[in-house]
Amino acid sequence: MTKESTVKNLKVLLVDDNPRVRSFVRPALEDAGFDYVEAENGWSAFEKIEEEKPNLIVLDIMLSDDSMSGLDVCKKIRQNGNTTPVIFLTIKDRSDDPQYMERAFKLGANDYVSKREELRHIELNMGLFPTEFVGQKSDVEELVTRIKARLFIQEPDEEFDDYLRIDSINQTALVKTGGQWHDTHLTVAEFSILKALINASGRPVGKTQLIETVKIDGEGSLQNHIWRLRNKVELNPQVPVYIQTYHGVGYRFKANSQRNSV
Repeated sequence: MTKESTVKNLKVLLVDDNPRVRSFVRPALEDAGFDYVEAENGWSAFEKIEEEKPNLIVLDIMLSDDSMSGLDVCKKIRQNGNTTPVIFLTIKDRSDDPQYMERAFKLGANDYVSKREELRHIELNMGLFPTEFVGQKSDVEELVTRIKARLFIQEPDEEFDDYLRIDSINQTALVKTGGQWHDTHLTVAEFSILKALINASGRPVGKTQLIETVKIDGEGSLQNHIWRLRNKVELNPQVPVYIQTYHGVGYRFKANSQRNSV
């Protein structure tokens, strides 16, 4: 399945008053195959929504016009009966201001992404080295992933070596044993953890980030999910090859192209 076939004619509206943010979100969305539309404030957003009929709206919460914040925009379009998916962008981190996030969801938001790119820019301007959480993963990369999830865009199978393949459509891991591929059904949480690790491209993903991404209850629950996931995808769960513990941080995914199937 090609990228063009999955996102063709799907239009995403970005509403953000910061031209720098628009400048690095636009190419990411266009590279992913989306039709891109932008607005710099809430009032122009209403016009774009009416004219362009976007399939999804990415909405900055803290717009510069106090009379029409991102929250106000979301509230108004929901009151008008518009059910277009809305993903909020905010410089506030989820863990820093949970009440803010809760309000966003109550007003009709479908998802919430922190602006780590902007946080990184602020820290650099202050002469600070970017924090590990801010520096590890682009918010744009996460945003594109979440847009695809909201629009139910199906990704092709990912084959990592001669033993493991991921079927993103059916949320299944295919493991080769006895020379044959066998489906191993994953729970929603297990699949979300696996995809989060895979999307990190070999970098470790912190436990807190995984807990927030998957929305599970604490480190103990995460460890249980990791244990069950290893039992489903690892040849030897006691000596994991794919889902590796990164001591002091969290976990990472590593495929081994030289691994032999059994």
